[in-house]
Amino acid sequence: MSANTPGSITASAVGARHRVLASLEIWRRTRVILIYAALVMLVGEGITVFGGHKFAPSYVAVAVLLLALAAAIYWRQRAHYVEVGQDGLLMHTTFRSEAIPYEALRQSRCQPLRVFFEAPTRRDLLTGGLRRFASTPACIVRAELSHDELLKVGRLLGRRTVLDQDLIMLVEHAEALDRALETRIRRRPPTAAAKTPRRR
Repeated sequence: MSANTPGSITASAVGARHRVLASLEIWRRTRVILIYAALVMLVGEGITVFGGHKFAPSYVAVAVLLLALAAAIYWRQRAHYVEVGQDGLLMHTTFRSEAIPYEALRQSRCQPLRVFFEAPTRRDLLTGGLRRFASTPACIVRAELSHDELLKVGRLLGRRTVLDQDLIMLVEHAEALDRALETRIRRRPPTAAAKTPRRR
């Protein structure tokens, strides 16, 4: 954990946007296919028309729909991010946003997703879309929120991002997000064993 004080967080950390990897991955996987298919249809239809054949508006309509879908996916990955705000941790999607005040955050840590799920009780939960991010560092934040509040926030982060009191944030530059949060959240109070000095 960093030894910085809450007031020492840099200005660059506040307002930094950490895009959610799931949305970013969808954009990276579909952009070439969608845009290429649309361009092929438009170019093909243009060649057909200039060749003296009948104009087929259906091809143009499909191409426009593909481009619109590409634009929507692009906009979603730009608008789907986590941000370190002045008063709390902010989660944004295209049409919604939620904030968790720093007072409700208990601790933050950054570790590869497979490390977080290596406990016997969690092993079977690393499934579906999470599996492809198994080696990716994630910022794990423990929040003192009700179960309903956690689920509400988790829906903005993506599927399977809430486990007990932990929020699993698979975002760009998770290490930087973790460092920024360390200076803002409450420290875990020492246990009784840690307070008692050892006898030699």
